[in-house]
Amino acid sequence: MRIPFLSRPRTSPTDRRRQRRLAPHGDSYVRIDGRDHPLKNWSEDGVLVAPYVGALVPGQRAVLAVVIRDWHDPDGVLRLDKLMVTVLRIDRFGLAARFRQVERYKAAALKEHYARKCRKAS
Repeated sequence: MRIPFLSRPRTSPTDRRRQRRLAPHGDSYVRIDGRDHPLKNWSEDGVLVAPYVGALVPGQRAVLAVVIRDWHDPDGVLRLDKLMVTVLRIDRFGLAARFRQVERYKAAALKEHYARKCRKAS
């Protein structure tokens, strides 16, 4: 006897992300309203902070600081202050935020650091 819903093969959910997410291998964090929250993963588009407990709500715009540093990494630390973001969601996975209106020099630094990390991860 075959049970239709239990015997279907599992398929992976569709990944709708525009860019690959990179997980930090160090003590990276995001500072929101003066409190540090662990950085779970990041890309050129945004960050995922987990766990997050705070006052932000989805759709809200906020200003935060991001520090990405990996242990024993010759690339150094990427420190970006006063980044404007839009909160996309807050759920059991954490707070997802997308960068918006990033200054040119910050965007260039983020893009360069992201490219170096992608080459190393491949």
